Amino acid sequence: MKRRDLLRAAAATAVAACAPTTNPTASGDVVAGMTLERKVGQLMSVAFHGTTITSSLEAMIRDRGVGGVILYSENFTDATTLAKLVADLDRIARDAKSLPLFFEMDQEGGPVIRISKGATILPGQMALAATGDPERSVRTAATISASELRALGVNWTFAPVADVNDEPTNPIISNRSFSSDPARVSSLVSAAVQAYAAAGFFCCAKHFPGHGSTTTDSHTGLPKIEADRATLDRLELPPFRAAIAAGVPAIMSAHIVVPALDPTPDLPVTLSNAVMTDLVRTTLGFQGIVVTDDLEMGALKNIGEATAALRALQAGADYLLFRFDESAQLEGHRLITEAVRAGSLSTARLDQSVRRVVDAKQRYGVLAGRRDQSAPDLAANARTALDLARGATTLLRNRGVLPLRGRILAVAPTNADISFFEGQPTLGSVIAAKRPDAVVQTMPLHPSGTEIDRVVTMSRVADVIVVGTTNLFAYPEQVTLVKALAKEKPVAVVALRGPYDIQSVPDVPAYLCAYDSREPSLTAAAEILLGERKPSGSLPAVVPGVFSIGAGMRDFA
Repeated sequence: MKRRDLLRAAAATAVAACAPTTNPTASGDVVAGMTLERKVGQLMSVAFHGTTITSSLEAMIRDRGVGGVILYSENFTDATTLAKLVADLDRIARDAKSLPLFFEMDQEGGPVIRISKGATILPGQMALAATGDPERSVRTAATISASELRALGVNWTFAPVADVNDEPTNPIISNRSFSSDPARVSSLVSAAVQAYAAAGFFCCAKHFPGHGSTTTDSHTGLPKIEADRATLDRLELPPFRAAIAAGVPAIMSAHIVVPALDPTPDLPVTLSNAVMTDLVRTTLGFQGIVVTDDLEMGALKNIGEATAALRALQAGADYLLFRFDESAQLEGHRLITEAVRAGSLSTARLDQSVRRVVDAKQRYGVLAGRRDQSAPDLAANARTALDLARGATTLLRNRGVLPLRGRILAVAPTNADISFFEGQPTLGSVIAAKRPDAVVQTMPLHPSGTEIDRVVTMSRVADVIVVGTTNLFAYPEQVTLVKALAKEKPVAVVALRGPYDIQSVPDVPAYLCAYDSREPSLTAAAEILLGERKPSGSLPAVVPGVFSIGAGMRDFA
């Protein structure tokens, strides 16, 4: 038996041994004893501003029995304060005789993470897919993430991303996806789901039925995918089929319009019975929790958060993600409660979703308050994260620029990732730590003409220039910067998000993909730039017209 087959067999055995068990009768008894108000509350997750538990949040837990709290980086400063926050919220729920809470977090790795201090910063999904053994890398990262989150009291991660990023100008998915190849995404989503199951940790495949082909960010607008059903079955849906086959306990819906699945004009699939019930439940056979994406997102602004919550539940969703708007949380609870009383949402339909949520809490130890008391080995996990980043960093072009020699000017944005943390290093600062004589200049994502001119002037005393870039299709000022610098000296571009930036600056002599701008990935990129380590990553996504999947140099020439 091949080593890969042995690993898969071992993983399947681990999943079978460690996956949570269920007792439907017990969860049914819990649901039968709940009031209507608490049943509705159990289908809601809410967020709050700041690091102090607000009176509104406490009231939602005590009076309405909300099912969970989604945690953002603004709610804590480090692992210690996160663990205390979770413990305090859990205490409120138990004092109020409410069901224990789901504590949810977007901890994807790479561009989207919520905690950076006291937890391991792992490379993102596309980076993991660029390593020599992607399935092993994905399992390793998921196992580390699950163990660290559980130790802090977090019991649900909104990962893995199951989107196939086949649109280079996708503004929101990009490097959050494993690949542009649905087969690769499917295998790696399966690996992640199995690793979380082996760790006994609740995960979620997102964003159904696939957000990778869009050119609009659903946080700000309403995307539409015009593909026909055959294309969806070939491209978008396979990773979700794979996730279901692997036993994923939850799937998150995307706020996108897909006419091939529901021709109703401008209807987000989150609100579509044809998608949330007919496709998800009947066609795909998924019986886990269907959770909505954030209901406060711009894609739903014309509908409203509270109304969208009710319509999503009527369409077949089970768990509703509210965000910060306290009035929307209250209004959503009221609308759903009144709909049940009026008969526009049946009690049977409500109970179906409540049972799914309560059953999941029972199966994954939430009702019992199960928590991993062992302290993760953060130092060992950080070393592993760096090793993963080293295996991912992909050199796609080098025409005599690397390794860097002479006087270096390093220019990079202060933050190239979707989520931002104060004090995180830049590509320039990481290079300067290794080469103190390097000149470092940070730039905003949209540099002004004056800022570009200043950097060009600085470049004239350098021998070589490194420029970190971020989704150049969305930041044309960065394109202007790279082209202006390339007229002065040899330039090495380091793509700090997706690998597609070379489409905007096709003539650069050196091109390296770091896949994100977190510290492990920056360190790994700097090692290659300075010749301390040879590249080993392979491109996991097509860069149309330039590079194919699998591209990647193994030396500097």
